[in-house]
Amino acid sequence: MTASLHINGAWREGRAGVFRSIDPSSAETVWEGAAADAGDVRAAFAAARAAFTDWALAGFDARRAIAERFGDLLKQRSEAIAELIARETGKPLWEARTEAGAMAGKIAVSVKAYTERTGSTRTQTDFGEQTLEHKPLGVMFVLGPYNFPGHLPNGHIVPALLAGNAIVFKPSELTPAIGALMAALWTEAGLPAGVLNLIQGGRETGAAALDDRDLDGVLFTGSWSTGSFIHKHFAGRTGIQLALEMGGNNPLVVWDAADAGAAARVAVLSAYITAGQRCSCARRLIVPQGRAGDAVVEAIAALIPRLTQGAWNADPQPFMGPLVSA
Repeated sequence: MTASLHINGAWREGRAGVFRSIDPSSAETVWEGAAADAGDVRAAFAAARAAFTDWALAGFDARRAIAERFGDLLKQRSEAIAELIARETGKPLWEARTEAGAMAGKIAVSVKAYTERTGSTRTQTDFGEQTLEHKPLGVMFVLGPYNFPGHLPNGHIVPALLAGNAIVFKPSELTPAIGALMAALWTEAGLPAGVLNLIQGGRETGAAALDDRDLDGVLFTGSWSTGSFIHKHFAGRTGIQLALEMGGNNPLVVWDAADAGAAARVAVLSAYITAGQRCSCARRLIVPQGRAGDAVVEAIAALIPRLTQGAWNADPQPFMGPLVSA
């Protein structure tokens, strides 16, 4: 069993029940550790609160330098990161490599967004002068999903840290190993102790975090049901910032397609990539009645049996792997 929590710069075991993640194509254990209990969660938020002021006052240039070192580490370890993502999610290695690349690319994107959207502006008005300034909010709770366990929480963490916030991060209980690796790389990049704290666990761990007195915001990507619960949980509490990216039920409209085969390839790629475990995947197909619509449906039906499935490291590489869990 591994040390499962990273709080205030130190690794330690959680004090709740033991759980594990598996390679869904082989059922082999990838990671095993103990979940955080309420006391562990409280320690993580207290550490983030204690580290927040110094991190916020460190200045953007200092924060940017650490984020860029983190990005360099992501590039240097990209193959190992991709393999771990593939093992823990079941997605093929070719797809996991695109996720690892997106993680490294997020640094420059976030730096550019920060410089373009923040700063201090003064505007003269009929009643005097209006000033707009930006400051970090405080301690942000990041909840990561299983389908893109590196890229999606990274998309919350990097901008939040650049802005001067401190973070408590809980990966999905289905993909804890990726979260642990991310925390380790931030430490290696020079992030001060307490600025990013990792907690592991399931619903009970997340619920304890949502009720912590030091929480200032929730950055979530995941299911509609969980996102809706979080939204209702904080209803009326305007001091808590919520960024909730939830699953979709997406219609794909194919109308007057000049090439039914090309339209079918787009539809199948959208519907079945990542074994359908993306919020962006097509869920429903809308076509016109008659010959044109029938041609598209028939072309899709002919393509589906050709989709290859297999383990993440199979050779040749499959189009998709198994679902993340039974």
